[in-house]
Amino acid sequence: MQADQFTHIVVGAGSAGCVVARRVAENRAFNVLLIEAGPDVDTSPANASFIPHGVHDARRVPMAGQSAIFDPKIDWNLEVDVAGGGQMIVPQAKVMGGGSSINGGTFLRHTEADAREWVALGNDGWDFESSVAVYEGLEGDPLRGTRGPHPIARASMDEAGKIQAAFVDSVASRGFQLTPDLKATGAEGVGPAPVCRRGSTRVSAADTFIGPARSFTNLTILTDSLVDRVLFQDCKAETVVLANGRKIHATHEIILCAGAVFSPAILQRSGVGPTELLRRHGIAPLVELPVGLNLSDHPCIPLVARPRPGAYTDTDYSLQMQARWSSSLNPGAVDLQMVCFSYLFAQSADPSTPRGGQPQRSLGGTETGHVAGIGCNINKPTSLGMVEIRSKDPNQMPLVRPNYLSTSRDRALAREVVRTAYAVITSPAMQTVLTAPLGITSPVVADDVMLDGYIQAQYSTTYHFCGSCRMAAREKGGVVDQSGRVYGVKGLRVADASVLPTVPAANTMASCMLVGEMVGKSVCDGRSVQKAVRSHI
Repeated sequence: MQADQFTHIVVGAGSAGCVVARRVAENRAFNVLLIEAGPDVDTSPANASFIPHGVHDARRVPMAGQSAIFDPKIDWNLEVDVAGGGQMIVPQAKVMGGGSSINGGTFLRHTEADAREWVALGNDGWDFESSVAVYEGLEGDPLRGTRGPHPIARASMDEAGKIQAAFVDSVASRGFQLTPDLKATGAEGVGPAPVCRRGSTRVSAADTFIGPARSFTNLTILTDSLVDRVLFQDCKAETVVLANGRKIHATHEIILCAGAVFSPAILQRSGVGPTELLRRHGIAPLVELPVGLNLSDHPCIPLVARPRPGAYTDTDYSLQMQARWSSSLNPGAVDLQMVCFSYLFAQSADPSTPRGGQPQRSLGGTETGHVAGIGCNINKPTSLGMVEIRSKDPNQMPLVRPNYLSTSRDRALAREVVRTAYAVITSPAMQTVLTAPLGITSPVVADDVMLDGYIQAQYSTTYHFCGSCRMAAREKGGVVDQSGRVYGVKGLRVADASVLPTVPAANTMASCMLVGEMVGKSVCDGRSVQKAVRSHI
């Protein structure tokens, strides 16, 4: 085979792309190229060069709590448009392992209600029973007795620390059930989040799926390489063009796994997307599809406070305990979530310990330094946004407009979760470890108009973009079919968060690995997801 020719090209080495590349490369008849825009970084503390110290230790949550921005070598530091003409910096991974290399590590499955939505959109191979079987094959979870390759662990109350323990006590006192496994089907209540780690060390998708495959002679990894577009011959995807002009050919298939922001941008630059947008930028339309529409994300409204002296130590887990429940508007949907955060920027007792950055704007607020509190998440928002290219230049970041809290339903959900969280954070249990929450008072919480103002000023994101290349029947707004195949062309798939038909009521990393596994098996078997996955159950 020619030097710049492979059977399969996987674009993007994130949580989904690592799984896809591994599964396809397990067929030694294939010759696979995995392309990543960022560096190939060994995430172990001894070898890392770009990832901040706090990322390696699973007790620490880096994201917006360790530094204003990540090193641009590993993070796109994406600017997104928000209401009122403002902008928000949203971390988006640019590194081997994608978000699994720098995120909070939470591994939560989507719900039965999510699966019903997905099936209703034309994805009968994505029924909940089939998905659970795939999850069980991925997860190495002692609590559930599964022996998959990706490790799942939960912090004990002793490990979590005083702030996290006070959160659990306060939430439980309000009638929430203590739930040891929030990953269980239909689980609601309060307890430890399942996190991808061994001991206190983070484990990324790259560690689990690419690490053992580095010795494969039929897997080539190309890092620090930005993809521009895909070229077609008679509507068959055949060539990936890098931003530097290099062309790499695929004899079988090209699978885009660049995420919910960059996969639609690649498609649009390739002539697949809304015709008017493409023509506006001088791109010849190949297929008219709603690429970039239906973007969703989980908004977060933080309640921030100061830790009291002695409330935390350097060994505490910073983001471990959470509560999940269904709102009064949507019973059974598990559409609301509170996440207790702490140690966002605690000074180490050991001055020689490296730190991830300097104090900065924290979680959408204005306070800096040592902070803790509760993130109030909406798991099933109805607000939809969009992603579209600004030009043909792959180095120009696309326009991203999430339209957070743009529906009355989402604003009602925001009020409900914030009011619950305010009662928790001002409870006697939490007031022993935290000061009163900053910038919000009981009169504000009691008044809808005043509370809406607080929410609008403080809301942030949980970094869970999805849905912009929707997996659905074409007549229902789909960009790809249930096997990830792009409508109207051949030899091109998408397999990442962008294909999720509706936003899952959970952090999206687990869903991304599910997508990677299901689409990867379909690629290997040459069959639909439904047939490929069920043959492995």
